[in-house]
Amino acid sequence: MPVPTPIDDPARLLTIGEVARESGLTASALRFYDREGVLVPADVDALTGYRRYAVVQVRAARLLASLRRVGMPLAEVGLVLDEDAQGAVGAAADVVRAHEQRLVDGLADARREIVRTLALLAERDITGAEVCRVAVRATDLAAALASVRFAVAPGEPVAGAPDGVDLRVLTGVLLEVCGAEVRCVATDRYRLAVGWALVVGPPVAVPDGPVGAVVPATWADQVAEACAVVDPDSEVVLEVRPGQVGAVIDGELAATAALPGSFPDYRSIVVTEAGPGVVDARGLQETLPVEQESVGLVVRDGSVRLAVTDGGAADGPADVVVDPEFLHEALSVAGPRPTLELDGPRRPLAIRGDGAGFSVLMPVAPEGLRR
Repeated sequence: MPVPTPIDDPARLLTIGEVARESGLTASALRFYDREGVLVPADVDALTGYRRYAVVQVRAARLLASLRRVGMPLAEVGLVLDEDAQGAVGAAADVVRAHEQRLVDGLADARREIVRTLALLAERDITGAEVCRVAVRATDLAAALASVRFAVAPGEPVAGAPDGVDLRVLTGVLLEVCGAEVRCVATDRYRLAVGWALVVGPPVAVPDGPVGAVVPATWADQVAEACAVVDPDSEVVLEVRPGQVGAVIDGELAATAALPGSFPDYRSIVVTEAGPGVVDARGLQETLPVEQESVGLVVRDGSVRLAVTDGGAADGPADVVVDPEFLHEALSVAGPRPTLELDGPRRPLAIRGDGAGFSVLMPVAPEGLRR
């Protein structure tokens, strides 16, 4: 007998977490689309603020996720959803086809720019800038990029911030050659992820110190996808220099200009080796209430559990309070045996897994948490 799912009962109201699982959108994305008026929940509890969605809205959420993956502007997405809700499938499809044509035209322009970029990369470096060329396994580079992608700041690159930080670098991935490894680093200032791939074979050129550049997230995604479909043991040659990065994958060169600005000093807040305070976090991901704004974690007997925030018997005071959605994403890329490393309620929480990489998550203020 098939197991019933939340959307089998059309009369039910679904939680934001259930809609997230059924549609592929994150809870924070659903909250954003509610604020933008694109996908407004059927009911919002006046006391708790919890959102509830009608079962029929799962279809709209799936359409929304698909259209945003191909870069359709929110205004047009709203139009497609409205037409579809009214049964005007033909009108909705016309909007989608018009967007498809814009993508085709944009791809032709992008290819012309790539040709110019490849010509620039083919030139001998005569500027005196440090140039680094190394080789890594395709599967290792794909895994390293995938392990940090969740920590990239969302949105288009935007310059300027109140504290003087150039936020454009936060919308990309730092690609850095450090001796015998290539590091991938991403942060949105609330969480930070580090992954690495070991250099294979003798390096073509490696300067004395680390050489890195911040690449656009779209380029990192392109390289990760290309690495995932070639022979896992094939080698990818990376060329990293200030302002430019290139990757030769299966004989094809993918190149990009680096994002401007200085990437945050990640070394000052992370340690690549695990310390003594490591606890087993297996099973934690399945219990996280991602629709909540914050959740407390309690460490007992070498394992970690949730502290109670919405009633019931508290399991002692929380050792650290975090954003559950952020922790869920970090655990998702940590592998089947994730561990956490706690060093006080106001210190970053380290999440480690089986592979070459880890992430840290900044704690949040424990307001509203049962102590």
